[in-house]
Amino acid sequence: MKFVRVIPGYNHLWAVKSNDKETDELSLLFRQWSNFNYLLDFFFANIDDLRSFFHIEKVSDAIKDTMDDAQELERLILDFPYTERLDGLFHPLSLSDNRMHELTREKARNWDRKQHPSWLRIYAIRIEPNVYIVTGGTIKLTATMQEREHTLLELEKLNVCRDYLKQNGVFDQDSFVDLYDSQTSKNKTVV
Repeated sequence: MKFVRVIPGYNHLWAVKSNDKETDELSLLFRQWSNFNYLLDFFFANIDDLRSFFHIEKVSDAIKDTMDDAQELERLILDFPYTERLDGLFHPLSLSDNRMHELTREKARNWDRKQHPSWLRIYAIRIEPNVYIVTGGTIKLTATMQEREHTLLELEKLNVCRDYLKQNGVFDQDSFVDLYDSQTSKNKTVV
């Protein structure tokens, strides 16, 4: 598992980057959420959930809402690493995560959205206050993550990342940065 700093030089916000993808999970989310064709396919495939849970009939409305919401969420998350306010954007994924103190599974969304609650989710592991690793995200149109395959996949990615961090002795920011530095030095070639 590889990690990248979302903003170079800052250790507050990280993202998982798979070897088979050209970019990290956070960048990939914002690309998808601003891609008309991706959103068109997604909402047509999930039209029943869109109608039953959010009472939105027109896919064009859902696409516009998603693009607007994604732009605001991107602004929120990329403005935060310079402050101590990431904890205000991310919240525990479940009650069991709420009771944990390290490596908790968290979700972020635009909590103050006006029209309807945001269906955009960014998922991350909280290392310590104001330090997060984004594992992915999705458009969540159902009450629970267990109801759809695409949200179950995001839950699995959260669990895999948390297990990987535990197996590699990560319990705080310093231990995570040590892991990152050791992975980075292994990837450098010696001439």
